[in-house]
Amino acid sequence: MAPFAVRISDEGLAEIDGEPLVTDPGQSVHEAVLDRLQQYAEQRGVAVEATVTDGPGAAHFVLEVSPDGSSRLLDRPSTPAPAPAPAPASAVATAIARARAAATAPPAPAPRPLPSQLAGRIAHINALATAGRLAEASAEATALREGLTRSAGTEHPDALEARAMEAYLAHLRGDHREATVLALSVARILCGTGDPQAPAAVMRAAAAWQRLEEDRAVEIHGNELLHMWGRLHGDGRLGPADERLAQRVRDRLEALPAHV
Repeated sequence: MAPFAVRISDEGLAEIDGEPLVTDPGQSVHEAVLDRLQQYAEQRGVAVEATVTDGPGAAHFVLEVSPDGSSRLLDRPSTPAPAPAPAPASAVATAIARARAAATAPPAPAPRPLPSQLAGRIAHINALATAGRLAEASAEATALREGLTRSAGTEHPDALEARAMEAYLAHLRGDHREATVLALSVARILCGTGDPQAPAAVMRAAAAWQRLEEDRAVEIHGNELLHMWGRLHGDGRLGPADERLAQRVRDRLEALPAHV
C-alpha cells in the first residue's frame, strides 16, 4: 500500500492525500494529522506510513503510525535527495509528541489547572527534554513524582502525571523496560480506581511493551496487560481497538519460546 502524503504549511494548514484536514478546537495541526493517521491504521488493522512535508522547503521524512497510536520516524528517506538531510525539528517533535501521547502519557478529557509552581517545574522538565538533556529531565521528573507522592498520595492526578512523564522520558532515552514498568503502574492505578481513562492508559502501556525485546520481560509485562484488559472487559469498558490490541499481545505471548 502506498504511503499517505501529508503536507503541512507554515500557516498551520494540513492535507492528507490532497484532502484538507480540519482541526478540532484546541487541537494542533500535528495532533490532527497523527490522529487521522491512527484512524487509518485502526481501520486497516496494521501500521500505516506517511510521507510528510512539514513547511515549505523542509526535508521529507517517513512516519509510521500504528493502530494503537504509537509512532516512529523511519530511517529511509521518502524521496531521493541530492544530499542527506535530517528531518526538520518540528517533524521529530511531532513523532515524540505522539510517542508521549500514545505510549506513556496519561490522557485528560480537559485541561486541568495546575498550581503555578507545579506548572513551572513541568515546563522546566519539558525544556530540558527538548534540549536533549534527558538525564537531567528524568532526575527532575523523578524528584517531582516522589514529592507529589509524599504530599498528595500515589493516586493523585498530579503524581500520576509526573509518573507518566518519567515513562515518557524513559522512552526517549531508549529504556523501554523502564518505560513499560512506569506506564503499567499508571494503568494499574487507574484500573484500580475505576478511572474512565483506564482503557487508554492500558493501551498506552501496551505501546511501550511492544518495544521490549527480552522474552522474559515480554512475558511478565504482557501477562499483566492481559490481566488488566480482562478486568476492563468484565466491566464492559473495552472498545474494538482495545480488543484487537489485546489479541496481538496474546499472539506475541503464544509465540514466545516454551522455555521462557
